[in-house]
Amino acid sequence: MCPLVESIKAKDGQFFLLDYHQDRMERTFQAVYQRACPWSIKTMLPSVPLDGLYKVRLLYNATDYHFEVHPYQSKKIPRLKLVEIGEYRYPHKWTDRSFINAAYAQREDCDDVLMLRKGLLTDSSYANIVLDSGEAWITPVIPLFEGVQRAFLLDNKIIQTATIHSDELASFKGFQLINAMNPFDPKRFVSVKGIVK
Repeated sequence: MCPLVESIKAKDGQFFLLDYHQDRMERTFQAVYQRACPWSIKTMLPSVPLDGLYKVRLLYNATDYHFEVHPYQSKKIPRLKLVEIGEYRYPHKWTDRSFINAAYAQREDCDDVLMLRKGLLTDSSYANIVLDSGEAWITPVIPLFEGVQRAFLLDNKIIQTATIHSDELASFKGFQLINAMNPFDPKRFVSVKGIVK
């Protein structure tokens, strides 16, 4: 059984953000298994088709790993339902997403959920969120999960962090969801009116 996973983007035969995936896997190994990660992602990648977009899932445990390669198509997510999750934490990318799936089931007629911890924005069920303030793109300072795309954007000063309460959403113009498979694109803008209580 492999309880942990990295989801890596491959497009037209090229892999993305590998250093960020490696760093996260090494941090996860130290936290979960209390030892150094024995693998280098770059040396163990599977073959992927030379055309098209694919999600490459690296599933692993303390001693073993395997890959899954799946065609991928980005989804349009125009409406998010605010859902309170209390003190729930998801510091590592576990394959067990039962709590997140339960939150997702509360989306009603929306496309996904935007999870709140005591009223503060965290993430959707599968991605970090960035919001357009009109002057900058802002992401919650404490997300549910620290995604590799989010880390890349912060390192390159493309986005900033802030504490965002759900009551402050009306002060933003719009949002977009980002993750390893869905990079930041200012044109991929959705009105903040799509986030509902």
